[in-house]
Amino acid sequence: MTILHRTGSIVAGSRKIGILFVASSLFSEAAAKALIDRTQELAGDDRLKGRLQVAEKLARDRESCAEALKALDLDQLDGLVIQLSTFCTAELLHEVLDKIGSRQMPIALWALEEADEIVTNSLCGAQLWASTLKRFDRRFTLLLGNPGDAAIVDELAAFAAGARARASITGARIALLGAHADWFTNLAADPWALKQALDVTIEQTTLVRFLEDCKADEASEKAAAKRWSDARFEDGNAENGRQTLGRTYARLEAGLDRIKADAIAIRDWPEILYAENFRGTWAALGELSDRAVPIAPEGDVMGALTALAIRAFDPSSLPFLTDISGIDRANNRLVLWHYGVSPRLSDGPRSLDPVLKQESFPLRAGAMTLLRLSLRNDGEIRIFVAEGEIETERSKANRAAGYFRPATMNAEAFIRNFIEEGYEHHVTAVYGHWGNAVRHLGRQLGLKVDHA
Repeated sequence: MTILHRTGSIVAGSRKIGILFVASSLFSEAAAKALIDRTQELAGDDRLKGRLQVAEKLARDRESCAEALKALDLDQLDGLVIQLSTFCTAELLHEVLDKIGSRQMPIALWALEEADEIVTNSLCGAQLWASTLKRFDRRFTLLLGNPGDAAIVDELAAFAAGARARASITGARIALLGAHADWFTNLAADPWALKQALDVTIEQTTLVRFLEDCKADEASEKAAAKRWSDARFEDGNAENGRQTLGRTYARLEAGLDRIKADAIAIRDWPEILYAENFRGTWAALGELSDRAVPIAPEGDVMGALTALAIRAFDPSSLPFLTDISGIDRANNRLVLWHYGVSPRLSDGPRSLDPVLKQESFPLRAGAMTLLRLSLRNDGEIRIFVAEGEIETERSKANRAAGYFRPATMNAEAFIRNFIEEGYEHHVTAVYGHWGNAVRHLGRQLGLKVDHA
């Protein structure tokens, strides 16, 4: 069984955002060129290193604008930042839009901050360009600040991350193995609606066909068993437990290797979980979540798509599906709890129950973002995002669990808002704070973003 991979697309993580500088003869050319030099220095920041393609030519008229645009390979860019180095009329905006053509490229207008003397009049120029884009029904993001400001580096990095995510999920192919879990009706994803909204294709196959490809040799099974070398087995039979888990991991890996898709949603229970030849499925899925192609259990297509967006933010991240399963109102925190989480995210010993159904470990402490791309029944897509942290105190819950404290909202208000807005009972979690990148992604896609 083979599912076709998206074609004609360069890996989003290898792409860049372009920076174009526009100005007018009405204002100081020296001041504008000085801004180019200061902006180029930003390319050395760790958050932007390798992410920028800078047009060094200052665009001041149609001819110089065409030369500057030639320095930017638009087909290799995820987004374009246009710095209004001075006030500039919309003549050059028409040139830029003509060059972009039909490319669905996010645009950011960068306005400078002048609090006293007006040297560049950049802010006014950005207003002119923004209102023109509005008339053309083109989306844009406003960046405000001067090169060297810490805040503008944050904004550029977030815009770039959002642009990578937009490129990654737009036109993506999601493999659905089986269907969503029984009676998880809220996880159903309408293929037509996703195609219309994001050009996302759901390619569905049966579990029977998938399992036919889950065949591994003894050497692969033995190698996989080493993944649980430091785990504790509650029945005391560690060697047998490792061998069993190694078989299941190797077989599932073999089946997944034959699937060519950008992300995978798999119906893992009850069919696979309780099959004798796949004992330890949930623990195996935790290890398999380290793969480059993200996997969402329980047939959660939108969970898989969300993980794909997160991987574009940071290819080294390990996003994982989780439930918000408990609330500790006295301590203003929530309990995250689920299976299929990479043990690389643990902070403590791993243990397997006697029947190898569940692997348990505490989540490590640190900054965290909860995120969900959600498909409503009317076809509208929206995004939920919340920043916070996993606390050092360990929850007593089994599976992969931890206490999550929201950064900007009371825990009870958080969960009430999440439930009353009708979001599905899954969120995708990732370490780090990515709320600003999600805000940029929402603007680039024209989606509503619910911040908690």
